[in-house]
Amino acid sequence: MGNHYQIAVIGSGSGGREAALLAARHGLRTAVVERDKLGGICFHRGSYAVRTLQAYSSRFRTALKSGGLGEEDFLKTTLSNWLVAQAKVSSRLTANFEKDLRESKVEVHKGHAEFLDNRSLQVIGERGFRYSITADNIVIATGSRPAFYGSSLRRVMNSEEILSITTLPQHLAIIGAGYIGCEFASIFRTLGCEVTLIEAKDRVLPDWEAEAGDYVAQALEERGVTVLAGCPVHYDQMIEKPNCICIPGPNGKHVEADLVLVATGRTPNARELNLEELGIKDSSFLRVDEKMRLSIPGIYAVGDVNGISMLDSTAFAQANVAINTILGRETRFDQRWIPRYAHTEPSIAAVGWTEAEVASRGLDYVVIKDTNGFIADDDRSVIDPEPTFVKVIVDTLSHHLIGCLAVGEHAPVIANTAALAMRVGLTVESLRDIPLAQPSAADALFSVVRKLG
Repeated sequence: MGNHYQIAVIGSGSGGREAALLAARHGLRTAVVERDKLGGICFHRGSYAVRTLQAYSSRFRTALKSGGLGEEDFLKTTLSNWLVAQAKVSSRLTANFEKDLRESKVEVHKGHAEFLDNRSLQVIGERGFRYSITADNIVIATGSRPAFYGSSLRRVMNSEEILSITTLPQHLAIIGAGYIGCEFASIFRTLGCEVTLIEAKDRVLPDWEAEAGDYVAQALEERGVTVLAGCPVHYDQMIEKPNCICIPGPNGKHVEADLVLVATGRTPNARELNLEELGIKDSSFLRVDEKMRLSIPGIYAVGDVNGISMLDSTAFAQANVAINTILGRETRFDQRWIPRYAHTEPSIAAVGWTEAEVASRGLDYVVIKDTNGFIADDDRSVIDPEPTFVKVIVDTLSHHLIGCLAVGEHAPVIANTAALAMRVGLTVESLRDIPLAQPSAADALFSVVRKLG
């Protein structure tokens, strides 16, 4: 069989990992080509890396708040300590992934992949060694990178570069208040930095429902983050001075920071795949249909590289669609029913339709919402429950749940529970009658649904 496979996956991040393991579980001879570390951006410079830093910041903030950690001890906890811990988590995740690949008999090719034709890849390994592999089907899962890259200003960085700093800034300015900007604002504020969060649009988290942005903005401001919304800033407007970066602010004022994080979007890792050989000359996000297929037969694209959504849950779902399509199973991708989760503080998660989307389509619906200190199965929520906001949207004709938004510590559990109810087609009457182990984070959803009467 040599270097011929039934499926070759380019990239081993969220989408590539799921595609390769799922294909192998179905008995397909599978290869993964990875130019960097196994696990991709996801494990090492993306969601898991940032989430690890968040976990440590949350632990220290809780200890400081409870008096279990003196302020002097807190200040001795340097960023480098946290980065070492983050690296250990990434290494552990990678080791577990390598084990899964071995057990599934997935072959790994270390190197950069380029298309020779729609069934052949050239792999460029260490020291420029080149060889080719062929596959019946090829899944592109190369992810994305920060759109802002290669700054000539030494004090301006993107979200990957800032993970490598070893000295904390006294004042960090963040351009872009999407979920990445909000995540870093929380982390660096916990580290004791002064933080200014700047957003061109009129609110924080502009791609989420307004309630999510309002809750996250309020939490950041209560912790001392300065939030400037409706304040567009272009890179060319920043002026580097000897000891700071000067950024134009509202009303003619300026923000002076000693480090700037630009978090204004991402761009696909597709340019270096030699897609021109397949007749694809556009270097933007790859266009796919609802089965994750490109216009060339046998070529698929999943995850960030197709630009539909920059979330791990989306990449996972798209990988499933691609592999099931290859297996001849009827399947289609619908973003509407994929849970969305952002590791902000408080965390936010949603699934289904937003209220604005439902209203614009003229559907008959009812909205139920509540904010409460729900108790889950962890010690913290029992002793000192934090407010959790839950909003559900119900179709009044079918009595099916068609939308859910949760903001709070257990938001993903609530959204995942709602997603399961939507997937199996439960009515709200059936949903609220399901008995749960108590206490449970999922009961926050059930409590809101029960308000329907």
